[in-house]
Amino acid sequence: MKRILTSLVLILFLSLSVQAQDNKQPKFNPNEFKVMMERYIAQKAGLSPSESEKVFPIFHEMKAKQRDLMYRENKLKRSVGFNEPDKTYQNALIKILDMHEEAANIEETYYKKMCKVIPAKKVYAIMYADGEFHREMLQRFTRPRDNRN
Repeated sequence: MKRILTSLVLILFLSLSVQAQDNKQPKFNPNEFKVMMERYIAQKAGLSPSESEKVFPIFHEMKAKQRDLMYRENKLKRSVGFNEPDKTYQNALIKILDMHEEAANIEETYYKKMCKVIPAKKVYAIMYADGEFHREMLQRFTRPRDNRN
């Protein structure tokens, strides 16, 4: 009797384990995400393959600098505690505002670089499509798993 009960409990745990593994979300693949983003942006902005080849290295360089800046800003925000002197918060706010200004300068610099290799209309379309893509991805990843396509 004890063996049967132990076997049943073991089978129950194994079946729950298998079921739990089926519900896991797939791991994030940055290369796959990059390909999806490029395909989406190129299609929405009407980029030719040669235009894509010219502009995406510039675009990805801009995104890397923006990610670095966001990382530094988040690190600064986490470093400031909740019971700091007011001067600490003032200094942090000034640094954060400086980072926002730097982010705007990065965008300006890289949009100008892109305008040298493709028309400004398409650079604008890239900017717009990039925002659309990220909104769609956010909605896709925040929807319940059963409703994802």
